[in-house]
Amino acid sequence: MRTRALLFVPFLSVLLSGCPVWGDDGGGGGDGCAGLGCACDFDRDCRGDEYCGVDGYCIPDGECTRDSECDSDEVCDAGLCVFVPECSVDSDCADDEVCQAGSCVVDPGAGSCRTHGDCDAGDYCADGECTPGDTCDTDAECAASFYCDFRDTCVPADPGSCRTTADCSGSDRCIEGFCRPPADTCQFEYECGPGNACLNSGCADICVDDTDCPSGTACTGNFCRPVAECTSSAQCATGEHCVDARCLPDCQTDASACGDDEYCAEDGFCRPDWQRDPFCSDDSDCATGSVCVDGACRTPCPSGTNDECRMADALLPVCDTDNLCYSTTESAPECETEDMCDAGESCINAICR
Repeated sequence: MRTRALLFVPFLSVLLSGCPVWGDDGGGGGDGCAGLGCACDFDRDCRGDEYCGVDGYCIPDGECTRDSECDSDEVCDAGLCVFVPECSVDSDCADDEVCQAGSCVVDPGAGSCRTHGDCDAGDYCADGECTPGDTCDTDAECAASFYCDFRDTCVPADPGSCRTTADCSGSDRCIEGFCRPPADTCQFEYECGPGNACLNSGCADICVDDTDCPSGTACTGNFCRPVAECTSSAQCATGEHCVDARCLPDCQTDASACGDDEYCAEDGFCRPDWQRDPFCSDDSDCATGSVCVDGACRTPCPSGTNDECRMADALLPVCDTDNLCYSTTESAPECETEDMCDAGESCINAICR
């Protein structure tokens, strides 16, 4: 809808504006008056930067005198139609609605759900419905196979999901909420490709600030790491849900929701792409004389001596038993997973930091 304005005294407007002009100036109006303050029946009767107002006179685009001349979600403020959010708090909405990103939407806690964050604290999502549960402070307060989530609510542990590697069986590692086999995880930087590093068994973006990071992460210590930003999906933007205290886009309903550094995970939400991206796939990707081994270009050391490696590349000074050159960290890694480091440390490229 176009904005509208009311000219109470057309003749006065004519005097103040230096208009109207008579005759055809190419802006409409035929052989009569054409311009600000002129009588009109249609927008075409006015000049290009004007339209026909509600009282039948040409007025400039963008002006209004009352709210009714604006769209339903706008008000007339200082002569301009300005968007006004439908709500700012839940109390601005109906009883079965919540305020989300300035709009009243059906309260996900009132019924159907995609994830626990769609439900009110004290409830959890089971088979697409919010189900009454128990509140908690620690896992010990929850029933077997339940744990205390970010909303202080006991929720069931989904098969294959995890919070730490200790939740996984065998040698699997916990990355982005799911247990992964070692073959799919990383330990060293070269397994992740340019611009990435191996952080706690998964490839992570190296960053300068938060704008370099995908949804649900922030730039901390030059790495994109998960960050707590919500306790309810009502706190997230439209199309996002609160998952593990992070606002994540829903790619189950919108396949195009994920960004360049994200992928659609098993649970149907966009998560940071932690997957391996090796530097090479075969010898042709490497410089002459080097070979591609497990995604990295390696320099052979047929003599079996470290001196041969140091002369070829000072950063790869160790000739291992396979007669290939490696870094000192690769030959004696400090860690494989985060739980091998002290509390508060991460395993970054096989070093606890």
